[in-house]
Amino acid sequence: MTMESTMELDDLKQAWQALDRRLQQHNAINLQLLTESRVQKAKSSLRWLLAWSLVQVAFGLALTVFSAIFWTGHMDSIALMLSGIALHAYGVGLIIIGVMELLLILRIDYAAQVVTIQKHMTLLRQWRLRSQRWLGLSQWLLWIPVTLVMLDYWLGLDVWAHSPATVCWFLATGTTGLLATLWLMYWSPSALRKRVGDYLDDNSTGFVLKRAQRALDEIAHFERE
Repeated sequence: MTMESTMELDDLKQAWQALDRRLQQHNAINLQLLTESRVQKAKSSLRWLLAWSLVQVAFGLALTVFSAIFWTGHMDSIALMLSGIALHAYGVGLIIIGVMELLLILRIDYAAQVVTIQKHMTLLRQWRLRSQRWLGLSQWLLWIPVTLVMLDYWLGLDVWAHSPATVCWFLATGTTGLLATLWLMYWSPSALRKRVGDYLDDNSTGFVLKRAQRALDEIAHFERE
């Protein structure tokens, strides 16, 4: 091999190395830009969830105060007192769930590595899956105390005093719906149980949180390519 050929190979090698460096720099810049835009998108999405959590806490506080005043003023009626206590407990539950959600959102450090942000997002998602599922299940029975309290508050009508059978029918209907839902979630055939679980999880996660997760997943996908 002549000296001239050796010089041509060295020049070609150097050119490839320079091209590789430029390509790496280009990819690094693209990754940085993608990371900044997608993290900002996730942050903007979670602002809506943050606002909703604040509304939930405020509503829970209002419900707690209202129901506490209601049941302490109706201790002469067991049905109305128990209905007020049930709403009181639900209001406290809303506060606890909302505050926990706020803390999980606020602890996310958007300047941290993407994997760290994803870890906190996973914790937030798991909390929402559990809390929203139980809040949803409670709706099967919660409408009964709501109905009794509102009829008394707005119309002065004590349904239990006038028609205990109606309240018993309410309880039977709510209990049947709750048991049917629990069967679908935990004891139905596996294929049906999976479809129901996926549907409930999808609705519990919420559109805002899913959009934030997709934004972070785009970064991870780009890093793997």
